[in-house]
Amino acid sequence: MIDIVFNGRFASTLTEYDKLRQVNRQVLALPMYLGLGDISQGTFIENRQTVYKIQYAHQENSEYHTAQAVQNLRNALKLLDEAIARNEPLRAWWSDDVNDYCGFLWLCNYLKNSTVEMSSIKVPMTFVTSDNALAIISGLGDLTPENIDEFNLFDLEKSVSKNRRTAYSYYWRDLRSENNPIRAVINGKCISQSIDFYDRFILLNLSYERFRKIIRVIGETIGNYPFAPEWWYRHRIDYLVSKGSLEYKIDPDMMVGKIRIRH
Repeated sequence: MIDIVFNGRFASTLTEYDKLRQVNRQVLALPMYLGLGDISQGTFIENRQTVYKIQYAHQENSEYHTAQAVQNLRNALKLLDEAIARNEPLRAWWSDDVNDYCGFLWLCNYLKNSTVEMSSIKVPMTFVTSDNALAIISGLGDLTPENIDEFNLFDLEKSVSKNRRTAYSYYWRDLRSENNPIRAVINGKCISQSIDFYDRFILLNLSYERFRKIIRVIGETIGNYPFAPEWWYRHRIDYLVSKGSLEYKIDPDMMVGKIRIRH
């Protein structure tokens, strides 16, 4: 059995869970961010490389980190292909987080002609804790190893038949044919969106009058609207500044400046 996850942090969580319980099981991480970027033009690796470039654009040695992410993806896909060739059972972990959702659809499409046994665990975004409190997560990366047993996640495992894989592969095909750069999960459905879909959440934290530090704007946007990663919001701020929709001012006390909506 190989566990397939689409969130790097949850891959570490699941690996730690197995280690604590002395379970010898491989966890295969595929953090492909399929909710973002093109999914129809060029090769799959080229499309993901473009997204990785955005992810690491503001980090030192960004070209190295981008190349490393691409190589990690190539290695993971090779391991997946080898597991399929061995006919090893696969179990996918996913949720209504858009990158999980699209990752699961992609995997069903990838396996649509395979006879390999597949199951999935779709993790809900809300839980009732042992003290009757409501726990809400924004993605699988929020879970701890202890949460896996606390919320009885393995009880949610279901078989994914070849017919179900085919049905989900049609869903993925439709998303690709729509050729939009953003996907979002709305009311349990994955829907294509325009490139500026998440910009509204940035603008809600800005005004025409006061300049605000970019770091604080991103932090509040993530805190209130955790629908896209931090680096995507930063990328869109860069674009809105270059377009002239936002006004930028250097902050002498910070490496990152301040912004406001341009009059």
